[in-house]
Amino acid sequence: MSFLRSTLFSLPMIAATAVPLASHPHVFIDAGANLIFDDAGQLAAVRVFWAYDEFYSMLLIEDNGLDTDGDGTPEQAALDAYAGKDVDWDAGFPGDLYLQNEGADVGLSGPVEHGMRYEEGRVVSWHIRPLKTRLKVGSEPVLAQIYDPTFFVAYDLHLPVTVEGAEACAVEQIPADLGAAYDKVESLLYGPDSAEYSEDSYPEVGHLFADKMLLTCSE
Repeated sequence: MSFLRSTLFSLPMIAATAVPLASHPHVFIDAGANLIFDDAGQLAAVRVFWAYDEFYSMLLIEDNGLDTDGDGTPEQAALDAYAGKDVDWDAGFPGDLYLQNEGADVGLSGPVEHGMRYEEGRVVSWHIRPLKTRLKVGSEPVLAQIYDPTFFVAYDLHLPVTVEGAEACAVEQIPADLGAAYDKVESLLYGPDSAEYSEDSYPEVGHLFADKMLLTCSE
């Protein structure tokens, strides 16, 4: 998301040296996920959905010329051509999707499909992240979370979370403890052991604000 960060930091209201608690996050995204199983009953990929907030959607449309006729609505053909460019994989962007199985990180490949649409003043983007090694899921939950470690972007699981290709599997959503998350951030920034942070060294607290998706399958 190099475009996202460079665009926002070009605005005077966000140019800052010290980082107060209120300066994070800068972008708000409603997220969803579709957990995809293959014909062998293994977890194969995750389709991730992002609905950008209205302000960032406006920046994305204007800065990338997606509204060619100037009527305030981006053309679907322009969105189709731009799909996938909102995630800067070449710059090493990890994708803000994290999976764990039995406490170990699950490797994810880069996206293999992209899509984009515009609805109710917001750009909605999606992509698929295949697992590097497919998983047999049982009663021990596989943990999935969507978050930006630096909390520059705030994700909320307001879009659907579904399972595809496995009727015996289900996802339980557990909301983040926001009170505890903000207490931890305040301690890191202003507590007795706090350090002076800049935009480039903001503590990695995004996981504290991340809802959990617990995927299980019956035998």
